Amino acid sequence: MKAIARRAMVLLGCLSMGMAWAQSNYPDKPITVIVPFPPGIVDGYARLVATKAGAILGQPMVFRNQAGAGQRIGTDALAKAPKDGYTIGVITNAGVVSGPALAANVPYDPIRDLSYLTQIFESHYLINTHPGSGIKTLRQLIDQAKASPGKIKFGSTGMGTGFHLATEQFVASAGLKALHIPYKGESPMLTDLMGGQVDFAFSSMATRAMAESGKLVMLGFTGEKRSALLPNVPTVKELGVNYTSSGWLGFAAPAGLPPAVRDKLISALRAAVNDPEVVAAFTKGGGEPRNLSGDEFGARVKRELDELREMNKELKITLE
Repeated sequence: MKAIARRAMVLLGCLSMGMAWAQSNYPDKPITVIVPFPPGIVDGYARLVATKAGAILGQPMVFRNQAGAGQRIGTDALAKAPKDGYTIGVITNAGVVSGPALAANVPYDPIRDLSYLTQIFESHYLINTHPGSGIKTLRQLIDQAKASPGKIKFGSTGMGTGFHLATEQFVASAGLKALHIPYKGESPMLTDLMGGQVDFAFSSMATRAMAESGKLVMLGFTGEKRSALLPNVPTVKELGVNYTSSGWLGFAAPAGLPPAVRDKLISALRAAVNDPEVVAAFTKGGGEPRNLSGDEFGARVKRELDELREMNKELKITLE
């Protein structure tokens, strides 16, 4: 029995030494990055940060787009990936907040099953109307909506998307009633907005060029303060409505990573966000670099998840 115990102790010691060696030499091969949405502008921001972080770690980060089900397919794949640091993922509000809060039978728990590394990017929304509406200010929009409760229409990029939920929160905060018209993406939504089929809509900062060319009228900005890119566009708060909203982008990994591996990932990603090229790209795109610690990021996700679940007791939004 003593011999068996000694052999077991030796085996455990060897395993512990092997794990310690693997962690100290991490990473010694490329790191896969799961992206739960198709390639595009947002995907590009994440790639830029991952490229810089990979250079710091000495191994490339290889992207794998795994879109579908409002980002829940890719986020589920991330949650179920090996806990060795060689698979991490890009996450947004949709995959870890709105999906778990609003959809039935989500196969992962965003708090229990994921380890948050850092939030890298945040972008607030623009509130727009069309030139034919005759509305020139956000106050005029609010007054018109209050004068005809439930008749004013707003477009969104789809049921339960960031644009939809941000607008619902604005409508509730301003004490309005409005009719939601969902679209399959920002482009068809903006087409109908310009054509007057809807009265107003939230959009990304990338659409500011459409307003500058006269196709849209920018009424408000959902940040805490005015955007440096749009100093003449007032915030919602300036009207006395206690409301801000934004979309964000970050990195996470499966829960249960070895602490040393998690620390290396967080350190590299946060250093990458501070790179001047990254800061310039984010700022040019109308967004703001963010550099939250893993714990701060996880706390933010939990807070937003709890807030949305509480808000949805009244809205009763259900995602398929």
